[in-house]
Amino acid sequence: MRSPRGGGSLWLAAAVLLTFGCEAAVESGLDEAEANAIVVALHEAQIGARKEPDPSGDDRYQVLVPADDVGPALERMREEGLPRPESPGLSEMFAEGGLVPTATEEQARYVAALGGELSSSIEAMDGVLDARVHVALPDTRRLALDEERPRPRASVLIRHRGARQGYSDDAVRALVAGAVQDMAPEDVAVVGVPVEIREANRGERLVSLGPVTVTRGSATSLKAILGAALALHVLLAGLLVWVVSRRRKAAAAPPVEAS
Repeated sequence: MRSPRGGGSLWLAAAVLLTFGCEAAVESGLDEAEANAIVVALHEAQIGARKEPDPSGDDRYQVLVPADDVGPALERMREEGLPRPESPGLSEMFAEGGLVPTATEEQARYVAALGGELSSSIEAMDGVLDARVHVALPDTRRLALDEERPRPRASVLIRHRGARQGYSDDAVRALVAGAVQDMAPEDVAVVGVPVEIREANRGERLVSLGPVTVTRGSATSLKAILGAALALHVLLAGLLVWVVSRRRKAAAAPPVEAS
């Protein structure tokens, strides 16, 4: 009969495989801040999630959830706008050198980079899911010296959590106008789009297995672990009965007389 150590190792290995084999990655290639934001959002929705280093390396992470929770997790991430797309900033837009760009190309790159920087700043405000900033700089190359220079304008689209915004439109206007030369706060149009995120019902996402309460997606893994543990205990109990029985038989057997 197989030794107790070998049997125990086999069942423990099976339990580990069942535990980690029931998870799926919902996002990968994330930096640590993005991975943390996704884990927090999923935990708020009563979805068990954890981060671990991405197999690709480069200090990147992936977020894992139970296989049964992949659909709800992706839906929650879509509602939250996670992971947020990276807006190119000034350092990214002007990082690579090349042929000498025209004045129009140079202005287009500057406007795109400026919009990306402002979008990132607005997304740091309370309740903002994502933001887009469009800056319109007037072409003043053909203006006469005595002509009045038109002022630049900007429009901001903000998706925010809930019906009530947690930021101030005036603060957004001041932020954008302060970053663009000759722009006044009244030249900035702010449009807010509320996003209703359904709050997770504790009874919907959680199930009870005896005295233990876990997320619905983790219930399958927990059942597998408990089943493997029960099978291991049965195996050890059977082995113990066999050992005791052998010892009793050995004790009851008549001693062997020496010849």
